[in-house]
Amino acid sequence: MRRAVRPTILCVSLLAAAALLAAARVEAAGLFDSTEPLHFKLEAPYPALLRQRSSPDPQYENGRLLLAASGGGETAVDLRVRLRGKSRRAACDFPPLLLNFREATTSGTVFEGENRLKLVTHCDASGSYDQFVLLEYLSYKVLNLLTDVSLRARLVEVTYYDMERQREIAVRPAILLEDEGQFAARKGWQTLEQPAVERASYDADALALVELFQYFIGNTDWSAFRGPQGSDCCHNVVPFSDAAGKLWPVPYDFDSAGIVDPPHALPDERLPIRDVRQRLWRGPCRKAAELAEPFAKFQAQRDAIAALYREQAGLNPNTIERTLGYIDEFYARVADPRELERALAPACR
Repeated sequence: MRRAVRPTILCVSLLAAAALLAAARVEAAGLFDSTEPLHFKLEAPYPALLRQRSSPDPQYENGRLLLAASGGGETAVDLRVRLRGKSRRAACDFPPLLLNFREATTSGTVFEGENRLKLVTHCDASGSYDQFVLLEYLSYKVLNLLTDVSLRARLVEVTYYDMERQREIAVRPAILLEDEGQFAARKGWQTLEQPAVERASYDADALALVELFQYFIGNTDWSAFRGPQGSDCCHNVVPFSDAAGKLWPVPYDFDSAGIVDPPHALPDERLPIRDVRQRLWRGPCRKAAELAEPFAKFQAQRDAIAALYREQAGLNPNTIERTLGYIDEFYARVADPRELERALAPACR
């Protein structure tokens, strides 16, 4: 005779099963919930991809991503890969990539629910470029500390395997960026596609914070109002619209910032600077007092920002020291009203 299952045992069993299912769902949806570097192998026909560097419209190639499975072995995720970016595609020996996942193969993996992801790569074979990847990654982490109106980033270590020649070609750090559509869904907002955006359409406090953040990292390669000729707004900034129709600027692509300072980064020749390490205010004419509120957010996070750089595995001591000096220069300048007025003056002429 079969023994009856006690209700309490059955209840506990069901709760345990539900907990395991919930944990699996969290893990599957948690690509950007962890700060631990993610390791995977990315198989693709890299020679075929790299031959498209000069193409205005790079095409996808079939590839495969391999993740270590919890029970041993590997889990394969099918995807398509293509080159992306414009300036980096021209300047880099190994340009950034766009990963387009096949939904059926991501179930139960950390990529479940993801469709397209930008992969920021190492650009050049020189090991020094690993430092630039880490510094760009930390720029996203700084912005995350200042505001939740920002894209999330995940540091990854990628083993690149060439499917054409059937050999491993590199193991390098890279950055996965949150998809703009996923960000919009997370916030309940919509992306905006139009030729230009008026300043008054943006949330004023959010725009001021973005302007000060770009000044903090020494980035001049951006616009929240116009895109390159013939394209929609904006340049390295995505405008998102909330339910009330107010716009929110979300910046990305910080490789040309002074805080990163890779060899290929050059300021626009029309700007009055000759080195990306030179900070230049790209916002409107403002009084120093107008930046007190966004600067207070930087002040509140100063120790946490410094800790990001001090504690980042892989950054060498010279990079840390140089970067913290660059950050200290920002705080000293913005905290001094006269110095800040001088920095803002070119925008007021």
